[in-house]
Amino acid sequence: MRLNRLVRGSVAAVLTVATLALLYAVAFRPWHLHRGATLAEALQPLPGDDLVPTPKFEYTQAISIEASPEEIWPWLVQIGYRRAGWYSHDWIHRLLGIAGSLDHHRRSADRVIPELQDLQAGDLIEIAPGMGFEVMQLEPNEYLLTGNEGGSWVWLLDPVDADTTRLIVRMKGTWEPGLANDLAFGIPNELGSLIMQPKTLRGIKLGVERTGGGRE
Repeated sequence: MRLNRLVRGSVAAVLTVATLALLYAVAFRPWHLHRGATLAEALQPLPGDDLVPTPKFEYTQAISIEASPEEIWPWLVQIGYRRAGWYSHDWIHRLLGIAGSLDHHRRSADRVIPELQDLQAGDLIEIAPGMGFEVMQLEPNEYLLTGNEGGSWVWLLDPVDADTTRLIVRMKGTWEPGLANDLAFGIPNELGSLIMQPKTLRGIKLGVERTGGGRE
């Protein structure tokens, strides 16, 4: 009798997990991978697409910012560990030991930092010490393309009118076959697209709109 209850309980748990996983894969995941982006934005070619022609993981997200590309660019070009931070969930970065900015060791910057504006191709934008994305190409006030052996990450400024800009971000990732690699790279990418990237977009929007660009 007790064994039967344990079996039924185990089966019910497995079915519950399977149902939740299916709902996530079919309903929720497609939404968060393209959060804020229109269908046209999700499908349009972006700089760096050719760097990872057959990605194992990809998302395109976007947000509208009430500012010109020239006002947004200074906030974008200074992102990175111990630069301006990521304007994201600083408490999570603190737990991981990778929080901080030039202004404060525990949080992202809330201003444009003049000494961080001279970003060049070949520079490394760190996520953690010694690990990050190399600047592959950049066109000021237009796009910032970064990449590493695991993928590409591009940020595009698309002006809608004189007062509004769409900030579109696309990440494409790949890794060697195998369950260990799927877990090591797939899960962080998934969580990044679900939790961290949307907050970064909102953080840039908040900073830009709060300060009117904030350039000194």
